[in-house]
Amino acid sequence: MTKFGPLKGNWGHFPLIIPFVWIESMLEELLDRGFLMNWIEKLFSETTIATVIAVILQAMIFGFSLSYDLSERSITVGLIGLVMGFAYVKFGRNLWPLIIAHCILNTMSMIDRV
Repeated sequence: MTKFGPLKGNWGHFPLIIPFVWIESMLEELLDRGFLMNWIEKLFSETTIATVIAVILQAMIFGFSLSYDLSERSITVGLIGLVMGFAYVKFGRNLWPLIIAHCILNTMSMIDRV
């Protein structure tokens, strides 16, 4: 049985769970891109590639934090974190597009599990 076993086929619980999924998505973006990436960038601010280092390190931490090992899942999530980190810089450090994208990705993941 998976950890989502009781959710499988139970669409009645879906509207109850999704707001928590969205809150979690927003908090991850605030922590990983909003705080962590900026903190790492300041830590390496004397280098010319501080932003690149920050994007890569936050992506690695993001990938590991969602799977706790070096697995296919951690690599996939890390690559998503890498794209989100570069998007954060590209969007002028505006978290809203990333929060919306993260909510959409996690909603699609939950739909797949119901």
